[in-house]
Amino acid sequence: MYYLSVRLCETMTDTDSGSGASDRRTFLKAGGTSVVGLAGLSGCLTGGGDTTEGGSSGGESGGGDGGDESESGDGARDFGGAELNVMVNVGAIDTIHKQHLIPRVEEKYNLTINTTTAVTTEQLTQIEANPENPPDVIVPDVIGIERASREGWLEPLTDHTDLVPEVENIYDKFVHYDGVAASWEVGEVLPVINSDAWDSTPTSHAELMKNADSTAVVPFSWSAGPYLLLMASAIATGESFDSRLDVDAGFEWLEENFAPNVSSEYGGVASAKQQLASGNVDTLNLFWDYMVFDMFENDQPIDSLFRLDPTGIAFAESVAVTQNANNMEAALVYANECLSPTFQETASAEMGCGVTNQNAAVDDTALEFGATTADEFDQLTFPDFQYIWENRDSWSERYNSLFQ
Repeated sequence: MYYLSVRLCETMTDTDSGSGASDRRTFLKAGGTSVVGLAGLSGCLTGGGDTTEGGSSGGESGGGDGGDESESGDGARDFGGAELNVMVNVGAIDTIHKQHLIPRVEEKYNLTINTTTAVTTEQLTQIEANPENPPDVIVPDVIGIERASREGWLEPLTDHTDLVPEVENIYDKFVHYDGVAASWEVGEVLPVINSDAWDSTPTSHAELMKNADSTAVVPFSWSAGPYLLLMASAIATGESFDSRLDVDAGFEWLEENFAPNVSSEYGGVASAKQQLASGNVDTLNLFWDYMVFDMFENDQPIDSLFRLDPTGIAFAESVAVTQNANNMEAALVYANECLSPTFQETASAEMGCGVTNQNAAVDDTALEFGATTADEFDQLTFPDFQYIWENRDSWSERYNSLFQ
């Protein structure tokens, strides 16, 4: 779920956007390197650790932040209280890791886990700014994985099946870019409507954008900003959403058909949801399905519009280990626990999301909500991520001018 420039995506901690160190522990404790802006973006998309310089790469074990590694009584590795630096995407993703995964990993492996909550682009910015001292683990959207893999910043999980055996249980379509990352939950980036404000439910993106009376539109700095532009371009040209679309045609279509129906640009997850529930707006376009699962559970008048024509937009949150991780082995076991059926089923129940492990099942309430199953994921489409990274800056100003 996500911001796509120097600040990217959503937060459900009522700070509404951006990043922040965990109040549990701190992550970015020092660091003389200033954070440089990325020219690209992130998908909700969402590093720099404060570990000693060096670390490991190429599959060798890092020294860690102190602590003596041994084996615990239950057979799990005991890292002797060593520190592990993890960057986690915002909102419910951050919450599920902090409430359910991190305590389990700390206890099972005797680790001290420091976290920073950050959208995808901020995670990448930190790796770029601190290449020799990056976070050990990142949890971004796939659009961030695509960029990081091209830059050579990630350690392939599939090279370490002794420490990450669960990666072999992940459906192949959710193991990304030669194994440098794997997704642990999946869903859809989609419009969400206030059902009380619509006489009938739209069946296509074009129908929705043309007929909404009051839309809160996604900021371009979130990953779904470029996605919305590309969807309009696909509608205008009739070309596939995953191709290198003519965005001039998309901008013209948005200006004529959509911009007159936009009342505001939402500034964060919590405020956007409040606007929708109160009826101040009739549509959020675009949003992330898992972000409104709690509204569904509370019987609020919302409807997530899954798989609209011409296509639904795929979303897959991933876990990856940086190539220069200071504590490589601990990072790899964290990734393994993230990919486990136990954690994925917990996430599905709490977030309403789909699962990627062949041995995990989607929660029944999540299925009722509309959570994407592994089979249904094939009906969704990713945009051309590299096309977005190459052009985001040049598209941004024109997009923003449409909705001011």
